[in-house]
Amino acid sequence: MQDEGRFGLHTIVRRCWGLRGERVVKTNQKKYQWGYLYGALEIGTGKAESLFMPNVGLEVSEVFLRHLAESDPEAEHIVIWDGAGFHQKEGKHPVPDRVHLVQLPAYCPELNPIEKLWDVIKEGICNRIFHTMDDLWAAVCEELKPFNQPERVHQLLGESDLLSTANASSK
Repeated sequence: MQDEGRFGLHTIVRRCWGLRGERVVKTNQKKYQWGYLYGALEIGTGKAESLFMPNVGLEVSEVFLRHLAESDPEAEHIVIWDGAGFHQKEGKHPVPDRVHLVQLPAYCPELNPIEKLWDVIKEGICNRIFHTMDDLWAAVCEELKPFNQPERVHQLLGESDLLSTANASSK
């Protein structure tokens, strides 16, 4: 499962607790500088791959597909992703060897479990001010660390049928 999330220096403001009768005041900034976190979750093994990129586009998506293919050169990679205009279409755009693309139906982000990962990351970095993109990426990396464990990746799937049907022919 693959998707990309946009993260930037514009503060993500979320609710927070405060003392009864006291108004909670959170500082925030409105800096419009963004970067993109390309991510993929391997359903069967629970492995997570990610790559920070300054923008999105066909060339950038191709770089990420090559990154996935090189992560396990012997495997056949079936990438399930949305129909964004900057995603490769099989037969129209170059796709690395051993990578196969499956497009999700339009307007169905709830079918892609990696969308939950973006919520977890945003919850971890909300209500904080980052002065540089490097500071932001360092915080995002900290939020990604628990997803080095397959159990944590599988928690994103919940009670989905994806886990039981993925890699059905493998041992």
